[in-house]
Amino acid sequence: MNYIFISPHFPDNYKYFVISLAELGLNVLAVGSEAYDNLDNELKNSLTEYYKVQDMEDYDQVLRACGYFTFKYGKIDRIESHNEHWLEQDARLRTDFNVFGLKS
Repeated sequence: MNYIFISPHFPDNYKYFVISLAELGLNVLAVGSEAYDNLDNELKNSLTEYYKVQDMEDYDQVLRACGYFTFKYGKIDRIESHNEHWLEQDARLRTDFNVFGLKS
């Protein structure tokens, strides 16, 4: 299962969700604006891959990141941020990639 987690480093406690997904055997693919080297080690070790974008508010950058993951790993099964700020962007991504969940 391919699970894209948007901005997995904020807030800090969200890393535990990512860790649990990885323990269940999911490919956890993350998109964020934080430099990879600045991520918590537990979080980094639980990610299958991390795609850094310059601006999380720029939909095209996040869209390209998800497109890259689709090209490399196949169909995306879930896209989630668990962050209220990104709810509309999450829904738009689910619509554009035909992923289960709330859509635009």
